[in-house]
Amino acid sequence: MKLNERSVAHYATCNSPPDKTGFLFKKGERNTAYHRRWFILKGNMLFYFEEKESREPVGVIVLEGCTVELCESESEEFAFAIKFDCVKAKVYKMAAENQAAMESWVKALSRASFDYMRLVVKELERQLEEVQEEARSSQAKSMLKKHQLQLQGATFSLQNATITGPSQEGVSSRENGVSWSKPPSVPNGVRDTQGDCSERGDGVRPPPVPPRRKTNGGSLESPVSPGTGCFSKLHDWYGKEVAELRIEWLQSQIHW
Repeated sequence: MKLNERSVAHYATCNSPPDKTGFLFKKGERNTAYHRRWFILKGNMLFYFEEKESREPVGVIVLEGCTVELCESESEEFAFAIKFDCVKAKVYKMAAENQAAMESWVKALSRASFDYMRLVVKELERQLEEVQEEARSSQAKSMLKKHQLQLQGATFSLQNATITGPSQEGVSSRENGVSWSKPPSVPNGVRDTQGDCSERGDGVRPPPVPPRRKTNGGSLESPVSPGTGCFSKLHDWYGKEVAELRIEWLQSQIHW
């Protein structure tokens, strides 16, 4: 793979944030001794400089398709190797200053390849789909519960209107300042000892009928005859009395 040196050098030293930086000991190709170098990891590219203040990198390692393995040699403490699967691929050996630094670099380098990032993206997409599916399911459940509550409210209102609706029987009326309900029906001839209409089924009596005026004999008669049982007969009886009183008054005016 061919890289543009100027573009790579600019990318290594530009202000883009690095994934990891630090000192490592890199084993030379010809001189097998370890040399201390400053490393910068950006994406899947590992740059190394002679010094931390160097303006251009000494080299770059493209980490695509690599594996990071720990070295088992006792003479190489805190060492690890970057290997590739292709034939005649170069092996890069490095060593950290301590165990914690070595583990941190191995973890960062193992996660720097495009293949690993692709797996991470797929996993994140799967988790996003699960969250969206749960959100849609929760929204559907919320809407269903809301519709059920509305249906219950409408059913309750309909039942309440049916129970408290107007009725033609037992309509409440008001007479002489007393509120009472007229009984559905009063059979003719049912009366109490005072000549009034009989009680309602709930024990409440209607207002009493006012007594008749005194006659010449000075006796009080009941305004209701034994045979009267409805309002129309009572009205006719009072009308007859008014007519008689009017005739008496006219006769008295003639004598004057």
